[in-house]
Amino acid sequence: WHAGVSRWEGRASCNEFSIGIELEGCDDQPFEPAQYAVLNRLLQGLYQAYPVEAVTGHSDIAPGRKTDPGPCFDWQRVLRPHEASPTDTPD
Repeated sequence: WHAGVSRWEGRASCNEFSIGIELEGCDDQPFEPAQYAVLNRLLQGLYQAYPVEAVTGHSDIAPGRKTDPGPCFDWQRVLRPHEASPTDTPD
């Protein structure tokens, strides 16, 4: 399983209740605008199909073991479940 040993908001084994999205990147270089655009289009579809409650990184569910998406990932550019609507068209 992709996340491995993990915990989110008191629940263990995140693979049992989550969908993993992998972006190509590293801890010391910014992500490209195109990556945020594609991520937000994917999230829009997931929000419409599933009851998504949160979006988080490996570093939050497996601290000390996983570092991604890293300090160069701009969480402000990520479409959140409460911001999405059927008419949204992310950049």
